[in-house]
Amino acid sequence: MKRRTFTAGLVALPFLGASLTRAFAQDAAGPLPNTYSGQKIRALASTGAAFEAMATVSRDFTEATGIAVEYVNLSYNEQYQKLILDLTSGAASFDVFNFAYQWKFEIEPYCADLANISKEIAGAPDLALDDYPQRALEIYGRANNKLIGLPTLGDVTLFVWNKEAYKAAGLDPESAPKTWDEVVERGAKTTVTWIMVFKSMGGEYFDASGAPTFASEAGVKTMKFLVEKLAAISPPGNLAWDFPEMFNSLSTGQSGQSMMWPGAFGDLLNPQRSQVHDKIGWSPMPQASLLGGWSMGVNDSSRSKDAAKLYVAWLTSPDIVRRMGLIGGAPARISALKDPELIKQAPNRPAVLAGLQGDVAEYPPIKEAEQIHIMIYDEVNAAVAKIKTPEQAASDLQGKVESFMRRRGYLKT
Repeated sequence: MKRRTFTAGLVALPFLGASLTRAFAQDAAGPLPNTYSGQKIRALASTGAAFEAMATVSRDFTEATGIAVEYVNLSYNEQYQKLILDLTSGAASFDVFNFAYQWKFEIEPYCADLANISKEIAGAPDLALDDYPQRALEIYGRANNKLIGLPTLGDVTLFVWNKEAYKAAGLDPESAPKTWDEVVERGAKTTVTWIMVFKSMGGEYFDASGAPTFASEAGVKTMKFLVEKLAAISPPGNLAWDFPEMFNSLSTGQSGQSMMWPGAFGDLLNPQRSQVHDKIGWSPMPQASLLGGWSMGVNDSSRSKDAAKLYVAWLTSPDIVRRMGLIGGAPARISALKDPELIKQAPNRPAVLAGLQGDVAEYPPIKEAEQIHIMIYDEVNAAVAKIKTPEQAASDLQGKVESFMRRRGYLKT
């Protein structure tokens, strides 16, 4: 559950360049206005193919509107630090920015409300909010009754299994497990993460007052399930693995089943990278899938705020999202994830859509989510290694999170 889990979802598809993007700007939404011609938008983003696709298609936005768009791509940590400094200082060096949804409550005071762009900006494409899985849209972009972000990268974990291993064990190779108990039953015949099991057990990170509930009945049940059931059917150390280790175990045939971000499928289906490229099946995670992904917001202090709103509405419009999907993008829109051409290119997209439309588990909704992930990681390790009982590990996790949240000012007592 390290930093890599936040960025593992970038689609590993060939970057095809600008040749496919000609005339995208006016395909579906009609002519864009040139009201803001001569203005410049600076965009802050992470690294990877999906963000490169945004920069590529933006050339057509510039051709259509006369608005220059400049992308600055940084690593996750650098991007977060740069964004917070820019927003809190009022410098407004960036007009638009991609953000991980875990940051949304911290950045909300500095973000423009995007809900009424099509009414506020003449010629802006309609936001077509009904074209997003609604629970995912809520998590990605809404904070304190504001729409502060529009999804730019849809990402959710998938369950992957080795069909040959299932067949050898007398299991239906075309059928995915529907519950975590069924995962264990199948793994006992042939193999995750705490967050998804916790969600499936009915767990919530915090109660109505904001106090952590990691040692709740669901928290204890989760720890016991990981230790007593999943550990017994997993390769040594599996429960402490991050996604690269999971990929290596699955792609070499060591594991018969695992979880994976969509971004790994480019390599998982590549015969030069994977020994099981023609042997795997996939589906949404049983009971609840872990949501990753990014949204784009507009700096409320931007000196080109209207131009920035026009750009965000255009970039996230259905046709442009589809086009970005062809050159490395990771769509969050229903229409793109159902598109036959995009499915032919990345056959796991229907499962991504099903995951986004199903029950989703989210990261802890505070800016320091990763520090809590590390605490979970450490306590699960201790329980699996029999250093602590599941009950003690859950209690210690609760204590660590409480202490941390007091130090950061979330809890006053």
